Amino acid sequence: MSEIVTYIESLDLPAPRSRGPDELAAPPPAFTGDKQGIAIASQLTEFTGRVTEIIRPAVSNSLLLAQLAADEANPGAQDPKAWFATFNTVLGKVGWLPVGGVTTSQQISDRDAELYKAIIPVLAAALGPAAAAGSIIISALKGLQSMNEDSPWITLFQRKSQRAKVAQFGLNYIDGGNDGGAALKAIYFSLTATNMLTQVLFVKLSEANATVSSEEREAMLSAAAIAAAQDALQAKVGPHIAENIKNIDIGN
Repeated sequence: MSEIVTYIESLDLPAPRSRGPDELAAPPPAFTGDKQGIAIASQLTEFTGRVTEIIRPAVSNSLLLAQLAADEANPGAQDPKAWFATFNTVLGKVGWLPVGGVTTSQQISDRDAELYKAIIPVLAAALGPAAAAGSIIISALKGLQSMNEDSPWITLFQRKSQRAKVAQFGLNYIDGGNDGGAALKAIYFSLTATNMLTQVLFVKLSEANATVSSEEREAMLSAAAIAAAQDALQAKVGPHIAENIKNIDIGN
């Protein structure tokens, strides 16, 4: 497993955001052993109760590492396919093993809806009825209109997902693995528009003349890979964690 550590240490990442002299540091995320939702940069992530509290930081850090590396390798991120290719390569190098193939990309058809409403059926279909019924992410998306748009997790997601006329983001559902590791089911979205994008989640696709496509992926991360990588992951992304990982509070 030492090659995983070597690889993590070799990655180029963006410089951490510098704070002003009177600016307080953002609080780090809090992890629990219950069902939990967190925003990791441009990805909304959900842990089931089967994912132990002790491995959640390493799992989150691996997703953050892959995003940061993709940002650094694709300045401006105007090509979502290239960005996601880098992201998935990094995940594979740190131990996430693909399960099955990638589902065929599909276009989001409900162009009269705001983006967050249009992606709910896609996520629900991918998760299946049982998981979708209790999904924190789906609950958050359904309640988004009544939430405070200045909530830290919402502003983080909006800031990290949009790039001028292009946006890319992901929704991750993480369950426990058979060996104490983690199982990932993810849906990645890319949005292209003819108008400048702001407030990505609330964009009405028809008004922005925007198209959205999605694809699904599944992967497994073993307990052994987590144990091998967790210290290196923490050291590598530690300066970025507080600014890029926020707890999702669906009551705010």
